[in-house]
Amino acid sequence: MLIKMINFNLNVRFHRIQYVTVHRWQPPIDLAFKLFSNGSFEATSFGPCCPQPDTGIYIPTQDEQCLYLNIFTPKHKSNQSLLPVLVWIHGGGLMTGCSSQSIPLLYNGTNIIRNSLEQPVIIVTINYRLGIFADMYLVELIKENSHWPTAGNYNYLDMLSALHWININIRDYGGNPNNVLLFGESSGGKAVVDIGALKGSSNLYHHIISQSAGLTSSYYSNISSALQISNKIVEQLNCTNPKSELILQCLRNTSINDLIMIYGDGRLQSVIDGYFFSYYPLLAIQHGKYNRNINMIIGTNKYELPVCLVFPDMDSEFAILNLTEILGQNRVSTVINYYQLNNCSSNINDTNRCCDKTNLILDTLFGCSIRHYNPGICPKLSKEEGSGVCFHTAELPLVFGTESYYSSMNPINCTWDDQTRIYSNKIISYWINMAKKGEPSKQWQKYDSSTSKYLQFTPYHEFSMKSWDHDCSIFDQIEQDDLYEMFGAGVDNLHLTTGTVLEAGNDRLIETSSYQHSLDKGNYQVIWTRTTEENNEWQLDIDIFN
Repeated sequence: MLIKMINFNLNVRFHRIQYVTVHRWQPPIDLAFKLFSNGSFEATSFGPCCPQPDTGIYIPTQDEQCLYLNIFTPKHKSNQSLLPVLVWIHGGGLMTGCSSQSIPLLYNGTNIIRNSLEQPVIIVTINYRLGIFADMYLVELIKENSHWPTAGNYNYLDMLSALHWININIRDYGGNPNNVLLFGESSGGKAVVDIGALKGSSNLYHHIISQSAGLTSSYYSNISSALQISNKIVEQLNCTNPKSELILQCLRNTSINDLIMIYGDGRLQSVIDGYFFSYYPLLAIQHGKYNRNINMIIGTNKYELPVCLVFPDMDSEFAILNLTEILGQNRVSTVINYYQLNNCSSNINDTNRCCDKTNLILDTLFGCSIRHYNPGICPKLSKEEGSGVCFHTAELPLVFGTESYYSSMNPINCTWDDQTRIYSNKIISYWINMAKKGEPSKQWQKYDSSTSKYLQFTPYHEFSMKSWDHDCSIFDQIEQDDLYEMFGAGVDNLHLTTGTVLEAGNDRLIETSSYQHSLDKGNYQVIWTRTTEENNEWQLDIDIFN
């Protein structure tokens, strides 16, 4: 068997390795044990990206057969090298993005390999299904599969299949299947956290780094909501039919462009279904239901969404519109009232400035779900130019050492100077240490939830402990109300929910809410018990009975 790859002086690239085959809205067909046919295998160019809407970033050819991975290795390695493996999961809101996106190439493992000659590693980047091709949740899809009693979350099934392929095959590329780190940014950062709550994820990875992830309840859904939205899409596509097979036939005959257009900006989220995606991840971590023995870094950039940089003179109406798009209609009114956004000013010299309040809200929103570390990225600039404006995605060129991309993507003209290069090399070395040893540095202290301190990592003060000074009470309450709305009440044709609500002053106690799966296949029960603590913050205890 001859594999044609790209061979450089210090590293080797293997592109377009298909890790599964896939059919629309079906679990992937695992290729981990499939042997290549005799002859040669071209691994010299990237495979197509998964279908997605146009967002202005460069995306190469698109095709539904898009489930490929790419491997970057040092030049001199063997199946006995057993090097740490870093697996990258790209961001894009689970709607857009690709392992081969952008010119110059952003997720270029070559630069990490070049910076890791003394601590060699293997880099893997993957594609996974996006948007409507990942999210559809229909009873018809569940009935279609006797071996898989759920639907939706096809993107996460793809990710697990990629990890399974890596577990079986990465030794042939010099990697150690027993030392795998997952790292990702934005929705990719959310995914690497979510994977620990998925059925079948144990022993496929060992460390994670989650960068700038949205880890609030607004990024998740229950079965009832997923069914409602998916059935609405069926109606909009005129695919309604009393026969299940004809509904699916109609949907699968619909063109890629029509599906993307009808889906729009995306309305489905990751579905907590009690079977494949069993638990809400952050509560699973809290209650010991998460994948154990995982070393974890979770963090955000200092200003994920620097609205004062982009909209310095926003008024109250625009601020509310901006937050509604991010928080959703159901959540935004609570935030508006709490922060008195109706009375804010567009005057840049006003202490009640709208963009300053919006910045505070967004920083608090991201930080309250993380509360861990908060790195600074950019060089020194004036306030309006973005002093310390370490915005969403700003760390990506530093993590990958992609100097050319750093200059081309940066809206505030950050330059790749000597200090930036040193900083990037340090980040890369810490990420490699995390893969090798499960800790980035002896100086990098473990997070202690009993304190309000977090680690700040900047080019100018490498490590410093900061006190968390944001008030999280409003977002904690929104989070708990969302969880109750998703899992504490409601009836649909898949699940019967019952519960008892006791009122005691301002405290509510939901004694028991039981979800009972009513399909013939894969019977299971999910029991959610809600309790209060002394500080009146809600807590969800989870037990699963399969």
